[in-house]
Amino acid sequence: MGILIAIVVGLAAVIWLTRPQAPDPAKLPPPEMGPDTVQAAPADALGASATAEPVLNTASAPASSAAASKIAFEDDSLSFSAAMPEGPAGDPVLTYLRKDAEGYLAMLKTNARADFNRLKKAGSKPNPWEVRIKWAYTAKAGNIVSLAGEASEYNGGAHPVLAFDTFIGRVTGEKLEMDEMLILKRSPSPAMIIAICEALKTAKTSKIKTATIFDEPIVCAGPDANAKTDIAKIALAPSNHPDRFGGLYAYYEPYSVGAYSEGAYKLTVQQEVFAEDLKPEFKQLFAGEAPVL
Repeated sequence: MGILIAIVVGLAAVIWLTRPQAPDPAKLPPPEMGPDTVQAAPADALGASATAEPVLNTASAPASSAAASKIAFEDDSLSFSAAMPEGPAGDPVLTYLRKDAEGYLAMLKTNARADFNRLKKAGSKPNPWEVRIKWAYTAKAGNIVSLAGEASEYNGGAHPVLAFDTFIGRVTGEKLEMDEMLILKRSPSPAMIIAICEALKTAKTSKIKTATIFDEPIVCAGPDANAKTDIAKIALAPSNHPDRFGGLYAYYEPYSVGAYSEGAYKLTVQQEVFAEDLKPEFKQLFAGEAPVL
């Protein structure tokens, strides 16, 4: 049940944040990583600098009783930090995230040192790899919590790489996939897929003045669909109703639906769009309206 996902140049093998392999683009300036979010239309109608802070809504987060958990490491080959939200020391969800980060750090130490030694032997002056990870709660309702993670990684390429990951699960630590919350005949939910795609169209039009993916018009459904809604990282959104989810947030990493220069896309879909597709035990946890990221 691995979580965070990262692209590592050269000797990197397995990444924590699961994301598609990025192509090596021409040198472009890092994107502006402000909130590129829009309100999703009804169905019938996630900068990339190493110090960037994720824009995550922390409404409805569980009460915390301990200091924020942070893992840090630094030597001449690697500078690493992973920050978890505040919470009880024995919280199963936060314990899982911490263990996963520790495992990822162990892998990075090996790969960063090997790359450092390789470059040094070749007569180059290596720069340390730099990895910054941060998790935050997005919402909580009943015994279900949702978190979103954002990572910025630099390992010698033309620019840092930005990646998103999300966690939806029970407070006991049991992970839930969004499809598990949907009735069988609506899993995946057509309404949800179309809503994410329409939200992406709106965001694209606002940012780059055209609803295209790599110069091709966005197609939401059918054999020519290119919006790749299945690779968007999904988190649950808070609501203006207490102890309820108001919808979902969908995060697209740079490269996934456009050029690196476009940056990331962070979209909002209201719960009323897909409410009828939810299983009864989960439907009762959704109501009201979600704030746009």
